[in-house]
Amino acid sequence: MFDVWFDSNIEKCMTKSCLLIPMVGRDRQLDKEEDISASGLSPFKSSLYRMLWIAALFSYVGAAMYDVGASWLMTSLAPNPLFVSLITTATTLPIFLFALPSGILSDIFDRRSILLITCAYMFTISTALGILTLVGLTTTTVLLILTFALGAGTTMIRTPIIPTMSGLVSRSELPNALTLSAVASNIGRVIGPTFGGFIVAASAPWAVFFLNSASFIGMMIVLSRLPRKPNVNYHHHQQLRSLPPENIIRAIRIQMRYIRYSQAAHVLIIRAGLFTLCSSALLSLLPLLAKRELGLDSTGFGLLLGSFGAGAIIGGIVILPRLRPKASVESLITVSIALLAIVTFTMGYVRVFDIVCMVMGLGGAAYITIISKFYTIGIKSAPKWIGARVLAVYLLILNGGLVVGSVLWGTVANTFGIPVTLLVASLALGATIIAKKRYSSTLLDDLDFTPASDHWSLPPQSSVDPLQNENQALITIEYNNIDPKLSDEFEQSVRELGRKLRSEGMAYWELFQDPTDIGHYIEIRIADTWTDHIRQHEYVTKNVQVMENRIRELIKDCPQPIITHYIGKSPLK
Repeated sequence: MFDVWFDSNIEKCMTKSCLLIPMVGRDRQLDKEEDISASGLSPFKSSLYRMLWIAALFSYVGAAMYDVGASWLMTSLAPNPLFVSLITTATTLPIFLFALPSGILSDIFDRRSILLITCAYMFTISTALGILTLVGLTTTTVLLILTFALGAGTTMIRTPIIPTMSGLVSRSELPNALTLSAVASNIGRVIGPTFGGFIVAASAPWAVFFLNSASFIGMMIVLSRLPRKPNVNYHHHQQLRSLPPENIIRAIRIQMRYIRYSQAAHVLIIRAGLFTLCSSALLSLLPLLAKRELGLDSTGFGLLLGSFGAGAIIGGIVILPRLRPKASVESLITVSIALLAIVTFTMGYVRVFDIVCMVMGLGGAAYITIISKFYTIGIKSAPKWIGARVLAVYLLILNGGLVVGSVLWGTVANTFGIPVTLLVASLALGATIIAKKRYSSTLLDDLDFTPASDHWSLPPQSSVDPLQNENQALITIEYNNIDPKLSDEFEQSVRELGRKLRSEGMAYWELFQDPTDIGHYIEIRIADTWTDHIRQHEYVTKNVQVMENRIRELIKDCPQPIITHYIGKSPLK
């Protein structure tokens, strides 16, 4: 058709060539954008996300290079296995100490400011260590203390960086953005030690310390260009700006309540914990597997890690975006765990190097799929106001599983050998699929953490003395004349509502029944403070709204519930 049009209108086409060429260029641009979206690179269309991703990548590489430099330096300062292993302890211990507080701070304060302050702090520490090492003043104690300090800073960065990057893309691009974040972390883990080893061999450990410092300069430059709180709805922020920030201690209590009562949090914690505990065998035993079983040198070991990293990159950027529209999250997790279990088993018994590299590539693709899906569950398993705290719990479980698993599988390998250990680990990893029967990610499909701030009407604030804002708030809901035929369903529904309310921060909840009048119930809700109760009116989600609407529909033929607010006469201790 285009040929006929062109032949019959050649003169007209020539006169309008200036219009046709831009259209062709625009079509090519649209095709390019579709290719980018299909390949999982769609978040890179955002210049801010792209710059922050690159800066984060350099930071991941710098951190991995630092680990190599610090470990090598310790072998010179104190050639003792205990002191060398303490480098790993100094790096990982801060995760257990500061992961939860970092999530709380990220939810309460401006994440951009937290990242800027932490990057400046880590730049200072790494630069100081580089200078001390260059002039020969670094001791074992200084190295361990500064390594611990850098580990604390890394922990403070890892929690807010994920929601910060996710807030720079649209909701439809969120899965790809989370996958790319996981890809960047894995790239740093793979190429960082290689670069670090070359630099240490060519110069000295102080060189990688200065390069690590330089990576934070890039992060600070990019972060300074980000808008404040890009992921927070402005209108919602305006409503809450008159309230003081959450109290740190009460924020910890809310975090614990969410972990205890939220089904979504249970899915994330149980599934991620089991996965990391069992999957840690492959990477933790890979150095010994390469040297003892495969007879490889450091170059061969690097190629194995490179194969794993290449598989993760291809899986995250090419394969996963094409599978995502066709398969559910649970299906992708199940298949990937099964594939990684097969990879773990195969690595214990195959000794052909080319085949081993291909198997490691498959393992990398499976690993990045599982990790990115758990990131997605973490983001979707909580309201935004507590999202960073939930991600902090996930990172704690992830790293805790790696540490405990590495020790566990290392102990087993010392007794039974590496092949048998990988066989047992593969069986254990495959068995974790059973957990989906009770902790399936499909449970999240029925949850909606969108704020329903107009669902509850605010009580009149004029009746509350500002001096009493820190006193406890008591809310009673009285139900009368509930039909006995509906009592079982009513009690079950209200208990489910109570569980959701406690997971969203309610300090106390209980349902009471009058023994002399079985149709008479009183629901008790207690908030830590009156201020927290006002905040709950803004934070309440559609999960609660749906349950309360269901209860109202169930008892629509009964008298309307009577809602009463009380305020404590003494502040919460």
